[in-house]
Amino acid sequence: MLERSVDAVVADPKTMSSSSVDFHTHVIPRTLPHGPYDGCATLVVEPDGTGNVLRDGKLYRVVDERVWDIDHRIADMDAREIDLQVVSPMPVYYAYDAPPRAARDFARAQNENIAAIVRARGDRFAGLGTVPLQDVEAACDELAYAVRDLGLHGIEVGTAAAGRDLDDPGLAPLWAQCAETGAIVFVHPESAPGFERLGKARLIVSAGYPSETGLAGAKLLMGGIFARHPALRIVLAHGGGTLPWLLPRLDRLWSMFEDVRAVCAERPSAAARSFYCDTLTFDAKNLELVAERIGPSHLLVGSDYPFTVMEDPPGAVLADCANFDAETRAGMRGANARNLLHARINATS
Repeated sequence: MLERSVDAVVADPKTMSSSSVDFHTHVIPRTLPHGPYDGCATLVVEPDGTGNVLRDGKLYRVVDERVWDIDHRIADMDAREIDLQVVSPMPVYYAYDAPPRAARDFARAQNENIAAIVRARGDRFAGLGTVPLQDVEAACDELAYAVRDLGLHGIEVGTAAAGRDLDDPGLAPLWAQCAETGAIVFVHPESAPGFERLGKARLIVSAGYPSETGLAGAKLLMGGIFARHPALRIVLAHGGGTLPWLLPRLDRLWSMFEDVRAVCAERPSAAARSFYCDTLTFDAKNLELVAERIGPSHLLVGSDYPFTVMEDPPGAVLADCANFDAETRAGMRGANARNLLHARINATS
């Protein structure tokens, strides 16, 4: 018997308010039918079952079967009382440094893998795909295929590709298409200018990623992204990174310069409430500030499963947030994410 589709599950009023969702999780295919390619990450599985993710022929990270084995994931979800995972690519698999054609094929293979996961267990998974940002026309084509043909809910993107940040005018067609289709855009950094200063990967993950997430959010805000596309649904990883702390300074800039207000018509702190953020802050005070400045109904539990830095169990920080009542916590644990996923369904129904 076929499992219920994720569209049916997220739209079910009985599940909207009671079940839990982990919005920030990653998958990679066990095998890729079209690879490997220059500039694209590769996976080598050792006899003991561990996987070595290689980038440019060098070890990037050691992973295990949780990134590709769906049964293992579901067992972990059950143990942690997670009803639904939103799965998206491992960021190193963006392949933004690859030649455009290779990147297109690489994105297609991943999107079809994620769609297969959702088809097999639509009661437990929703999917976000990837697009080759270094080729905007190809990215638009792949977005259409991922959302229209594969039924994915949107895409995950990095913060920089081919020397362009997310506010680059060249990406305007992609943003317009995301708004038109209702595609969710999950912003998760992988590499960016300046990361080489941080040296070890551990510092990049702990300091570089949230800093880059905040900068990307600030650039999108000040570039007037929501003024042009008020229907956009953008989710920032890592609790929005540094963005919540930057908003007062951005407001100050906005109040001082007319040319800034001409581009960003709304005060940045007000426009920022159009963003969504995951809850991956590891600190109650930080998360309470994110809730104050982004809005509690726009916060989604996310764990970074199955990597070492993941929050385990997902949403553990909520228990320490004294300012959140039971309804607010329940919203973050599941209802907010399901509302967001359901809005994507309504956009094309």
